[in-house]
Amino acid sequence: MNVIVKKNIWKEVTKLPQYIQIMSVEQLDKLEAADSLSKLDNVRHLEGTDEPYYRLKFNDYRFIFYYDEETKTANVIRLKHRKDSYKKHNLPWR
Repeated sequence: MNVIVKKNIWKEVTKLPQYIQIMSVEQLDKLEAADSLSKLDNVRHLEGTDEPYYRLKFNDYRFIFYYDEETKTANVIRLKHRKDSYKKHNLPWR
C-alpha cells in the first residue's frame, strides 16, 4: 500500500521524543508493508463519518489518515497525542 505523509507531519515528528520518532517511522513502515488495513490490529475506522478516515494507534499517539480504496493509498493528515487527536477542531470533516 502507498503511504503519503504531509510535510507538516514530519515537522511534528521531529518535535517529539526520539523513541516516539522511531516508533512513528516503524508504524508508517508497517502500514506501507500491509496488504490491507484489516491485517493491522492497531488501525480502526473513525466513527462519526462515512468518509474513509482511519486512525493508526501507537503508544500515546495517533496518526489520522484518509484511505483511498481504489488506489490503495493512505494519506496521513494528522499526528497528535491521544488526548488531542479526537477533538472536534482536529478532525477534517467537522
